[in-house]
Amino acid sequence: MNRGKYIVIEGAEGVGKTTMVQMLAYQLQAAQLPVKVMREPDSQNDLTARALRRLLLDPRFPMTTRTEVLLFNAARVQSLEVIRNAVENGVTCLVDRSYLTTLANQYYGRGDITDYAKINEIIDFAVGDMQPDLMMVLDAPVRVLRDRVQKRATNHGRFAELDDSFYERVRAGYLWEAKQRNLPVVYATDDIDTVFKQVWQHVTRTLAIRDGSKSSSPQSVAEVLAARPATKIAQAEPPIATDIRYSTDSPAEPETPSQTPTDTLPAAQEADEPWTQKQPNGSVAITPAGKAAIADFVTSTESSVYSFTDKISPITVAAAMARLSRRGDDMRVTLLDEFIGKTEKDEQLLRRVITAYGDDSVQQLAGQHVVVENASNLVAKKLEWGRLAAYLEQSTRYIYFDAKDVHGHYKFYIPQELHGKLRSQYIRTMNRIFDLYSTMVQQMTAYVRQNSDTPEAERDGAWRSATKAQACDAIRGVLPVAYTGTVGIYASGQALESLIMHLLSDELPEARRVGEEMLVQLRKVMPVFLERADKPDRGGAMIAYRATTYAAVKALADKLLPAQHTAPGEAVTLVNHTMSNELDIVADMLYEHTDLPLTDLKQIVASWSYDQKLDVFKTYMGERLNRRHRPGRALEKIHYSFDLVTDYGVFKALQRHRMVDDLEWQELSPRLGYDMPQFVEDAGLVEPFEECFALSLELYSALQADEGHLMAQYAVLQGSNLRWKLTINARQAFQMLELRTGPQGHSAYRRVAQTMYQRIAEIHPMLAEAMIFVNQGEDPALARLAAERYTQYKLSLLENTSESTAQETPKTPPKH
Repeated sequence: MNRGKYIVIEGAEGVGKTTMVQMLAYQLQAAQLPVKVMREPDSQNDLTARALRRLLLDPRFPMTTRTEVLLFNAARVQSLEVIRNAVENGVTCLVDRSYLTTLANQYYGRGDITDYAKINEIIDFAVGDMQPDLMMVLDAPVRVLRDRVQKRATNHGRFAELDDSFYERVRAGYLWEAKQRNLPVVYATDDIDTVFKQVWQHVTRTLAIRDGSKSSSPQSVAEVLAARPATKIAQAEPPIATDIRYSTDSPAEPETPSQTPTDTLPAAQEADEPWTQKQPNGSVAITPAGKAAIADFVTSTESSVYSFTDKISPITVAAAMARLSRRGDDMRVTLLDEFIGKTEKDEQLLRRVITAYGDDSVQQLAGQHVVVENASNLVAKKLEWGRLAAYLEQSTRYIYFDAKDVHGHYKFYIPQELHGKLRSQYIRTMNRIFDLYSTMVQQMTAYVRQNSDTPEAERDGAWRSATKAQACDAIRGVLPVAYTGTVGIYASGQALESLIMHLLSDELPEARRVGEEMLVQLRKVMPVFLERADKPDRGGAMIAYRATTYAAVKALADKLLPAQHTAPGEAVTLVNHTMSNELDIVADMLYEHTDLPLTDLKQIVASWSYDQKLDVFKTYMGERLNRRHRPGRALEKIHYSFDLVTDYGVFKALQRHRMVDDLEWQELSPRLGYDMPQFVEDAGLVEPFEECFALSLELYSALQADEGHLMAQYAVLQGSNLRWKLTINARQAFQMLELRTGPQGHSAYRRVAQTMYQRIAEIHPMLAEAMIFVNQGEDPALARLAAERYTQYKLSLLENTSESTAQETPKTPPKH
């Protein structure tokens, strides 16, 4: 007797597992194959499994997540014996869920079992050799899952009460495990028929695999369906899709076998069938074999909108996209014709397009993550210079920088260019400043906590986080910009090439070294994108242009401008702005709603009364319910240019805003002074705080005399003031000022943002009035406490959330 197959459909609740299992059962039964449909752990075919499941679901028996994992796997052992017996008797078992549900819900979703190896060990012990012949994961966004489940008569309330972040973690768990275990993923967001066709392709491949038995080989499903009369198969009744509701206006009925042509089977079942075929009208279409071949690489073989899975490299996708401008076919046709199964074809095409044709836009089509460890903060700001990238760095607000490495050194950068006594002075001074910082930050934390008016009963994790942040806020000003940390970057190939050239042209030796190493490492993963980065006639010429231009302008500045130290002046100066009256942009607000040229539209609007213009202005602003509701792009017509004198910490926070213009800063120095935080005075830490700045000034002067201004910047502290400028449009002003005046923000940058708001209000009061989420009040004590409490609250909800979304539902929160 031929062995049957053990096939599992996995995924989060609402993704469509039950529907797909029912449709597969109908299709296979129509082909006269023996089929058994089960849910796992099964409670209907085994008495022991049933008893364990009743115990698990009985609220009279509270238990921890560990207990539940053990009991679910005990029930799983019993279920798998039922499956084993059925498969050995030639039955194909279609199973809704498996051990992957335990990992997704208990490990990834709940998160209170942190030993990944142990939970897998338990699962492996329970599963033994009963691995599925096929396990596939259905996937859909959480909002889609919630919408589907809410449409059911049952479970609506339970699902609605659970936090979306729990399901995001569950979904991420499924996708990660699918990647780790090489499981096919089917994106269940298309209509029901399209999803089923993708599932069917994977199933037919599995069913076609012979098991090595010496008895007569069974026919594949493709052979059975091809041989049987369509009219006879069509007599069976299709199953009712009860598990999901797809997002089409009316849910599609599953196809009957008579509607399912044999050419929907994968290429492995069709000898020598081409992947693409030219049509009578001259276009090229994908054959069923081609759809099977590309199904693992795209999220849909049918939809007009699709994305790409992690089974195809971003470089290949970029290469195929590079062909869009010169080939009129569906891009999936291009992938099949030119890339799938053609080793290194993508790299060859990219080299031709980027290098020979100079099509720089192709470099925007693939991105890469890169991490720079042990970067001084001086270089971190240079790494974050570009607009078109995403950055993260370690925060001096949430991390104590008081730890030493294995060699007993604090985390600060030592320039390789320093030698002899100056190097010794540099290291000695840095160690002293870090010693003082370490002592002060601990004393300040103790002071804040001792003087907190929060009741003892409420001094929870959120309170500890908020008090730590407040202490770090007060003391971080004494950290030198030489402190080192980690910077994470995500950017397109083009943005990374630009960043590397920018670093290689920089005067600072550390920046050049980072640029050189970045080029070496990124060439290992996207070499074609970076071929030109240091070629003499391309990147080399660009690097030389930037470096020589910078040096020439600096030389002119040194020659023509007075070499004197100026007073800090005002902290926030509005140097320039466009539009004398914000109502001047009313025509721009109406532009997309008319067919008039802008010049004519402006003339018409100019003849309107003040009230008519004001009505349009206020309507355009709309009813804003939170700060993320920003008005439209007409506001980008108005610009504000600011000259700022702030401490380096404020500069760091505001410099992170990407959608700004004209962002430049002057060389750091201690000459513009510093401010003493009130908390430092209250805590009696003025003397060590001032000692840090005295040490900084002494080291800066020594470095400046020997190495010049450039290297001397490493000695500057974060609390020292610097002069910098930026230009923002009115729409960006909404985002920046409403965010940065929030009560949870650092008091220093809150004051700067509030002053910027006041300057705007003086010239454009109606725009300022529309910025309803700008906080103009003083920050209360422990300003982050509410935000930290909310975070802790959400985490506690996750810890107490139901362990299983369907089969594995816990009764009580875990006990700690």
